[in-house]
Amino acid sequence: MPLIQPGDDLASLIIDELIAQNLTLEDGDILAVAQKVVSKSENRYLDISSITPSKEAVNLSHKIEKDPQFIQAILNESKQVVRYRMGVLIVEHKLGFIHANAGIDRSNIDQSSNQILLLPENPDLSAQNLCKSIGKHFNKNIGLIISDTMGRPFRNGIVGFTIGSSNIECVVDERGKQDLYGNTLKVTQIAIADELAAAASLLMGQADQKKPVVLIRGYKAPYSASASGNDLIRSEDEDLFR
Repeated sequence: MPLIQPGDDLASLIIDELIAQNLTLEDGDILAVAQKVVSKSENRYLDISSITPSKEAVNLSHKIEKDPQFIQAILNESKQVVRYRMGVLIVEHKLGFIHANAGIDRSNIDQSSNQILLLPENPDLSAQNLCKSIGKHFNKNIGLIISDTMGRPFRNGIVGFTIGSSNIECVVDERGKQDLYGNTLKVTQIAIADELAAAASLLMGQADQKKPVVLIRGYKAPYSASASGNDLIRSEDEDLFR
């Protein structure tokens, strides 16, 4: 994929690259699209030099040794601060999920400016628009997820996860089914969209691979016009870590 600029028609660019690589979509295909190219096309850049940090941001900047303007940008994208330690601020993003630095970073953007890149304002809507345009072009019934990366409690490293989706069941509920020994499953719910995002992330890479779109074929995901990336978010009253 080329480097994405604000205002680019991302759907058309994806279509062009699929055609250039002799890939024709089939019914049931799923596209995983990296959050960063979606944010860039939607011009979610923010110049933090224009931000006036609050007292809370200044206090946090002393505790974790980060730029108070950057911290204020994080707070502006968040509902609440969940945890912090040196160099890291864990927050509940306005979109509902728990994320380090509200998903804001400066990787794969020009470091010569004061710009940062925010997450898409409405990832589900972004996914729906991309899915509709690309599926219509190929006249195929496809699904699409927008992926980002995150850390997890008690585990090292980051993995891909889904922040927005279209036309795919994000959580498959296995409760009520039986295991190999006839035992009834009581709590098993599979985060399908996150597992697909993690698989796609292996191919996307995190550095200079320039592969922000991955075609997933062969997994028979249940279609769902009403499913949303929000289906993957555990409510606070059910979250044992908060």
